[in-house]
Amino acid sequence: QLTQLTPAERTPQASATPDSNNRRHMVTPPTDTRVTLVCCITTAGPISIAIHHAWAPIGAQRFLNMVYSQYFSSRIALMRCIPNFLCQFGIAGDPKLNAEFTSIPDDPNWLPEGPTHKTNAEGAVRFPVGYFAFAGGGKDSRSNQLIVALT
Repeated sequence: QLTQLTPAERTPQASATPDSNNRRHMVTPPTDTRVTLVCCITTAGPISIAIHHAWAPIGAQRFLNMVYSQYFSSRIALMRCIPNFLCQFGIAGDPKLNAEFTSIPDDPNWLPEGPTHKTNAEGAVRFPVGYFAFAGGGKDSRSNQLIVALT
């Protein structure tokens, strides 16, 4: 339930010290009055994902459309895991489902970009552990594959 999320999970803030999930944020994310909690059962156990709509409205809607359509029930495998970096997943076990989720436009970026913004002076990383995002290979290239940060 959303009420079980900590304040740091509901409204993360930039901070020099770790929050209750041992994360620090480079910048304070956009204020979000709409957060959707998606609870999943995986072969490795349950997982809960807090979707912050203001952070990436197009991506949030795409992810929820995939959830509501049962996309993730088609046996999605983790296909590329790089230790201490990220895991990528999202190719459906049923090829017909992949064709339903073509590329979507990019959401406005609110994070600082470029090689000098991978970490800040306090050591906060741009993409904290446990955060999900759509994988992409260029402008407007997000479709059905996601990544989750491991560091």
